[in-house]
Amino acid sequence: MNLFAIIKGYRNLILLALSLVIIENIAWIVEPFIFGKVIDAVIDVQIIKKEKKILEDTTKTEEEKKLELSEYEEFISGEGAGEKNTSLFDSLKIKFNENPEISILFPLSIWLFAFAINSGVGALRRSVDPKIFLKIYTKIATIISRNSFRKNIPTSKTTARVELSYQFIVFMQYRAPEIIENIINTIGALIALYYFDWRISLTCLFIIIPIYFTNKLYFKRVMPLQKEFHDEYEKIFEIFSQKDSILISKYFSNLAKPQKKIANWGAFNFSVIRVSFMIIFLVILYVSVELDEFSAGELYSIVAYLWTFITATEYLPELLENITSIRDISRRLKLESDLEST
Repeated sequence: MNLFAIIKGYRNLILLALSLVIIENIAWIVEPFIFGKVIDAVIDVQIIKKEKKILEDTTKTEEEKKLELSEYEEFISGEGAGEKNTSLFDSLKIKFNENPEISILFPLSIWLFAFAINSGVGALRRSVDPKIFLKIYTKIATIISRNSFRKNIPTSKTTARVELSYQFIVFMQYRAPEIIENIINTIGALIALYYFDWRISLTCLFIIIPIYFTNKLYFKRVMPLQKEFHDEYEKIFEIFSQKDSILISKYFSNLAKPQKKIANWGAFNFSVIRVSFMIIFLVILYVSVELDEFSAGELYSIVAYLWTFITATEYLPELLENITSIRDISRRLKLESDLEST
């Protein structure tokens, strides 16, 4: 039995669960871009109202109004600022100078629609997932137990393996959606940042280099530690059956040793990623301040996507630890490969 056999045996149920994850996260990743447009629309309304107020001021002459209007427009746009290309999204906006508030409705309605999809599908997924994966775990536990009894494997080891097999469920119910979420967030953030400035997106891509080498080292060092931990874990019921508190204390001390080493490697991986982020921040700060002139909404979107990219990337060490654990459990249960189809 291994993870791929489980996925194959329950592919329809797992596909349903993961499709909800994809829909939820696609709706989420477009939200910062749309909300940035909402911010710009709100600012546009304030500008239109201010210009309208200047033009309707009866205490000033036409020349004074033109001068004040010119100074205000120069303040808003920045002296020497060039015209920015109009995106497809901006070209679809409806602007009415007589009723400027209406210009907010288009981006706001799209943002509300994306938010509703994200929230609605997210709620549905959290209701459906437990029903799907509890059903799968019941089947897995039954198969492991039946095969172990047939092969006269000790009850203590069988019980431990049934408990270890729950990591398959944890992976499929929680880690697999997190991996999909991080992939969507990472790729989506890179595409969105490329839309604002290709140099920002390219800078973020450079983090792949340290991640590749640290992850390669991580797998090499942590895999033996996961094996050591699971070897000890399979003895847990045997140790408790002896009813010796000193032996139990020594057992848990030994069980903690590989976990501490795994934690140290996770900390190392995290540190490398954080140093890389610091370099990325400095480059992006220079690009944003010195080379580009972004609107308030665009700055919000860039910051939101940057944090999305960072959050998705810095979560890698925890995901890698779970993957190494799953690989070792699969190796232990490889003899239990006659997974019955539903």
